[in-house]
Amino acid sequence: MAAPADRDTSTVLQQLAAFVHEVSDEAPPPQVVAYAKRLILDTLGCAFGAMDSDVAHALRRYAEEAGGAPQATLIGSGVKTSVALATLVNGGLLRYLDCNDYYFGRDPAHPSGNLAVALAMAEREGRDGKTLIAALVAAYEVHLRLADHAGEPSLWQRGWHHGTNAQFSSAALAARLAGLDPLRTAHAMAIAGSHQNTLAQLQSGAISMIKATAEAWVAKAGVEAALLARHGMTGPLQLMEGPNGWARTVAGQVDIQALTAPLLGRYRLLETSIKPYPVVATASAPVRAAIDLHGQGLPAADAIARIEVRLPSFALRTPSAHPDRRYPAGIESAQHSFYFCAAVALRDGACGEAQFQAEVLSDPSLRALLAKIDLREDAELDALWPQAAGGGIVLHLHDGTTVSRICPYPPGHPQLALTDEELAAKFLGYAQPVLGHMRAHALRDAVLHLDECQDLRDFTPLLAPD
Repeated sequence: MAAPADRDTSTVLQQLAAFVHEVSDEAPPPQVVAYAKRLILDTLGCAFGAMDSDVAHALRRYAEEAGGAPQATLIGSGVKTSVALATLVNGGLLRYLDCNDYYFGRDPAHPSGNLAVALAMAEREGRDGKTLIAALVAAYEVHLRLADHAGEPSLWQRGWHHGTNAQFSSAALAARLAGLDPLRTAHAMAIAGSHQNTLAQLQSGAISMIKATAEAWVAKAGVEAALLARHGMTGPLQLMEGPNGWARTVAGQVDIQALTAPLLGRYRLLETSIKPYPVVATASAPVRAAIDLHGQGLPAADAIARIEVRLPSFALRTPSAHPDRRYPAGIESAQHSFYFCAAVALRDGACGEAQFQAEVLSDPSLRALLAKIDLREDAELDALWPQAAGGGIVLHLHDGTTVSRICPYPPGHPQLALTDEELAAKFLGYAQPVLGHMRAHALRDAVLHLDECQDLRDFTPLLAPD
């Protein structure tokens, strides 16, 4: 294990690798371990919710066709495949609904994509629950530090999808769980970072199915990089800071000192938010505002002249605000449309699976509401960004009056955390149709006691029906 004193003479990736190994199995405070288990539970629930999707069917068929050593379990089916293919399939499942956790820094992030790596590698290696949690905490930190400190002005604005950052965290996570030392871990990160830069076009325009693999594809490569490093493959250790390296060529700029700083008690995992709705993260607060207004009793539709969706300015520069999302043609585009999410939540007083059925997209009454929506920047919400992705709804009525609801913090934000009951309801709502009542509750209990598990191979059978 590299000592902190070595950091000023090693490459950036060596410093990051040393940091990843310094988060010991006993290091994370109890509140970090407890929140990590909440995130794991939530992420698994999202994966079960995707079981019948076209993406899930395609990924499972591909894994079956490709074959592989039975090393890791596929969520929902219990089939075993190679650790790399399990990472790809499970990573696609947990991301498909767009209901997994998120974080906003210079770039956004869905750090729970790292869980697909953690589960597959921990099962393959027979690691215990404490080791998995500590490694996952370290991976979250690497991933979210990159979201905070890499990119000029950001990866997204340079044309890269934010899943690009996951290449470093997933490789480091896989390497640690594979038992590699810090130097080999740095090589794994260098191998992964040489190849896995993802274009933002993935999430622009009409969204295709492959968007669900934004992190999963990169995570699979992170696993493969770690396994290659395990067998002696080396990568360019100056990949980050070299003259043609990632910092200059991809990111434009990286704050190396902040990226590699000691932990000092701040765990970014605690700053991630859990989604209550299957929508783009920046739509969560407007959706809650719309649901609240619906609950108060809406005026008649013909009494509403205009509907303002209030957002921080960052959100208005994302594809979800593009005019071509006003009348989305597909479910994925609807989930990433401020227009659609606000309108359907206002009309129905809910925003779940039922609101994203194909027939809803063409409903004439909903399209009439969509025609009335304007997106507006809100200075007060800007002041809270990126610590909070707030939002709101203002109804302008024909009689000149207004009705409004502003949510400075979206539901699921650490300042407005889901209750244990809300989290359990979300998980069980997705898991029970796949696992059944008893099995879903057994898995929930196992996750909440994951730090007591001695071997992940005793845990993973719970990921499929008995």
